[in-house]
This record gives sequence, C-alpha cells and structure tokens, in this order.
Amino acid sequence: MKKSGIAVVLAMLLLASCGEQGKEVVTESGFKYTVLAKGTEEIPPGDMVMVSFVAKDANDSVWMDSRPDGMPRPARKVDSIWTMNQGGLEEALFYMKNGDSITCQVPVEKVYGSNRPLPAGVEAGSMLTIDLKIEDAMNEEEFGVYRQEMVAKQREMAAEKAEEQLATDIELIDAYLTENNIDAQKTESGLRYVITQEGSGDNIQSGQKAKIDYSGYVLNGGYFDSSNEEIAKEHSLYNAARTYGPYETVIGQRAVIAGWDEAFQLMNEGTKGTLYIPSGLAYGPQARGAQIPANSILVFDVEVVEIIKE
Repeated sequence: MKKSGIAVVLAMLLLASCGEQGKEVVTESGFKYTVLAKGTEEIPPGDMVMVSFVAKDANDSVWMDSRPDGMPRPARKVDSIWTMNQGGLEEALFYMKNGDSITCQVPVEKVYGSNRPLPAGVEAGSMLTIDLKIEDAMNEEEFGVYRQEMVAKQREMAAEKAEEQLATDIELIDAYLTENNIDAQKTESGLRYVITQEGSGDNIQSGQKAKIDYSGYVLNGGYFDSSNEEIAKEHSLYNAARTYGPYETVIGQRAVIAGWDEAFQLMNEGTKGTLYIPSGLAYGPQARGAQIPANSILVFDVEVVEIIKE
C-alpha cells in the first residue's frame, strides 16, 4: 500500500524531531539507529551521498571498513516511499543530513543479501554493528567530476601499492634463492626463473598455443595445483573428475597470469624449469581460495611439452 504525502511529511517531521545527538531513532518501518553526530545541510532526493562506514561483529572484529583508503562510497538518495518500503539503512539514509553520523545493528543476511550464502563460520541471524557517516553530498554534475578524480586517485594508489608489493616480493624471492643456493635468471619485471633442461627450436611467440606440464606452489608454502596426476595425488590435490596431462593455452594474450605470459616467451619446446613469480605478475591482492592468499608469490615447476605451430 502506498503512503500518502501527509504520512510521508509526518514521518519526516517525527524523525527530525527525535534525531538528536545520542538519541535513538525509530523509523516508520521499525528500524532503529542512534545519532552520533548531527549535520545541518538537507540533501535533496536524487543527489549522491558519500558514505564512510565500518562494520563489526559481536566480537568487535572488523568485517568491512571504507576508511583506510580515504574514499567514501557513493549512494543515491532515492524516493522516500521506496526507502520506507525497503526499511533499514536505506530508510535511515533518506532522513540523514550532510554530516550526520549514526550507529545501528543490521542482520548479517541484510548485508550479504538473501540470495548469497553466508561465509563459513557466520551464524544466521547474527547482527553487525555499523557506524555510518555522510561525508558529503553532491548533485549529478558534481558527482561526475568527483568520480573522475576518484578513479584517478584509485589508480594512483593501486600503482603505489603494486610498486611497494613488488619490492617486497623481489626481496623475499631473492632471499629464498640465496638461502637455497639457487642461481636464477632475472627480468626487469621481477620474474626469476631457472632452466633445468634446455629445449630446441624457436621460443614460443605471443599468440601461439603451447602444451605445458606444471605444478604450482606458494613460496614457502604448499602446492595448490598440478597437471601431473601423480604429483596431484602426492599433495592431496587429486580430482577424479579432472583429466590430467599437459595444459594447452595461448601465450602472450592474457589467457594466463602475466608471469606465465612473460616466462614462456623465453622458452622453446622441451624446456624444463622453475618460475618464481611475484604476486603482481600472478593474482596480486586477490586471494584465490585458502591455498593462495592475497599477494602470494607463486612458484611453478614447468615443462614446455609442445608448441602448436598452426
């Protein structure tokens, strides 16, 4: 049932009157939040609000935090009827002013969405405490300029972090090589590789297909994959549904991680070796399951079984 204009106005007046600092506010849908700090500037519907937030569980463990990168997240202030039908944070955001800060509790299912499975160890029905602040508000034109600036800043920060991580990775790889008396060849990208068996013929060219035997493990860590059935079984990676054998892929076309694209163009058919790949040439800050944490340095024992010359 749609709410009348009078009901909307009354609800807004009610919230405005009870939204004092330190006071608990109960919205028309029954959502509760406490005002931590009061802003003064009204935000017109349709404007973009820039929101910073931190979410913690009952043990005070941080689940999400927008603050470290200094970039509040954008959200649009939409129609009041829609927000009141939705309830929760959406409704609270509608009534907040620029500079308002609140704290509230939200069911974990609301945060993750009803159609997504909860992460392991997360109990259904548990609550997250969310502290939320509107840092700024802007119209469509202002937001367009801000978004361009934000994208440029994100790229700059990502490049700086990647550079710092590469330096750390190279230091760790070189220390590992020295400790284990391994004489490796080096490239400017940070890739380190050892040729244990020379091949013959021309090196793999960008765009060519090749069949590769490989076994991968994390530097100073465990194996996570192998095309060799015996090695897969030895390291508890065996999958009966998988067909084992040389992996066929295109080299130099981003079909594989950057470390592979670079390394295999230095090899010809029959080459065997070991690759030491900095995280930025592998999966970077993205974890690939429990076996490959974020910023993992990967090591691959490889053999170029065949170069497919079409």
